[in-house]
Amino acid sequence: MSDFTFPKGFIWSCATASAQIEGAWNEDGKGLSIWDTYCHTPGKIVDGSTCDVACDSYHLYEEDVALLKGLGVQQYRFSIAWARILPTGTVDVVNQKGVDYYHKLIDALIASGIEPVITLYHWDLPQSLQDLGGWLNRQIVDWFAEYARFCFKNFGTTAKIWITLNEPWVASWYGYAGDAKSHAPGGFQQHTPWAPYLCAHHMLLSHAAAYRIYEREFKNEQNGKCGISLNCHWKEPATSDPDDQAAARRAFEMQLGWFANAIFSKEGDYPLLMREHMAELSKQEGRATSRLPKFTQQEIQSLKGSADFFGLNYYMAHMVKSQKWSESTPNSCQRLRDGGYVEFFDPHWEQIGGKQSWIRNTPWGLRNVLNFVKNEYNNVPLLITENGCCNERYDGLEDHQRIKYVGDHLKAVSQAINTDGCNVIGYTVWSLVDNFEWAEGYTLLFGIHSVDFDDPKRPRRPKLSASWYKQCIEANAVVEAPQASPKTHV
Repeated sequence: MSDFTFPKGFIWSCATASAQIEGAWNEDGKGLSIWDTYCHTPGKIVDGSTCDVACDSYHLYEEDVALLKGLGVQQYRFSIAWARILPTGTVDVVNQKGVDYYHKLIDALIASGIEPVITLYHWDLPQSLQDLGGWLNRQIVDWFAEYARFCFKNFGTTAKIWITLNEPWVASWYGYAGDAKSHAPGGFQQHTPWAPYLCAHHMLLSHAAAYRIYEREFKNEQNGKCGISLNCHWKEPATSDPDDQAAARRAFEMQLGWFANAIFSKEGDYPLLMREHMAELSKQEGRATSRLPKFTQQEIQSLKGSADFFGLNYYMAHMVKSQKWSESTPNSCQRLRDGGYVEFFDPHWEQIGGKQSWIRNTPWGLRNVLNFVKNEYNNVPLLITENGCCNERYDGLEDHQRIKYVGDHLKAVSQAINTDGCNVIGYTVWSLVDNFEWAEGYTLLFGIHSVDFDDPKRPRRPKLSASWYKQCIEANAVVEAPQASPKTHV
């Protein structure tokens, strides 16, 4: 019997996202998204690929559902492509074929005994809204609210679990900072250092607006739940020096706390530490006001408690050391300059997924994050909405590194539940299938099922991790990993 078990009713799941798997980028009335535009711009994607076809799940969704049924998962987390159902981004134009697609997917899941978990926004903003300023335009709060209402009304009688936004921290920094790792929409320069903060501000207000609509208009009748998925890397101080200790806490609050504090804390605002830090930094820059926007009292009340569960995406930890940056520091990025720290990996941490991978196997960091949420946010029900690792293309099907990584993190979750008393209700592996990994194209693949992207039919094949994950689900525990063959290098 396993030493790492889970409570009765623990939820097992897999996840994907629309832009990464659906393909059919211009079929059946779908509008353009910012990722359609971005990956058609030369030089933006590492391998020059696009998400035009991806896994072709728009046509092959039944195969995906069959994979899920074979695993025995209780839930499947996927996202709706906003531009597929509302091509111009607003409810003025509805694409019924897109609506029908999601009805078919939801119905197929339910027929297979799998509960849909729907993410409203997983980074693929309609290009028509980006042309009006995207997340930097205050009007997007209304656009997102109407989109959310449309989805709740059309899909909420059968889909009961909703996630408003996926990783708004990534969307804000990677999409709207000129010197950070680039995601769509991109194109922002260093003279707009306020942009990531305004983007995040509007994303939080949009989340609150959508949640309150669900709460007022649909929750009692549909009997569902609505939350948000936030990403977080554990921030470990590099030394015992007080400056490094403070820098690590500041880095953590300026990632997880930036979004979680307003929703899950009693104050309903950005963390005090972040507010004070950004006010002082902005003053030093000669600004009359902070680059971090302020909420009104009405907005604070709307944000406070605007989630029925905490969705957490976790992949790894960082070491953090205090650092005084300047604009002229070579190779610095705004996020680190603003935070006043540098982050790096301990060289002893295991790198997972090849030399180009950004993943490190640090399961203790996940346990620390779970305990932080328990202690700071009243032990709110927490659903791990993403955790997983990559392999390189053509690595084969014997993904022992993934089994070790996922197994180590599942053990940490089991300890957090059974020893620490953390209210973790489920675990979602990223991802069900290999897919389009944003700016990395198809060079890093996260699926527990492979997809042959050289074959127009996009056949799926289970990796070794899929059968192992199935055994964990059946046992409701972490089962022993299969032995690696002598030729295994993955």
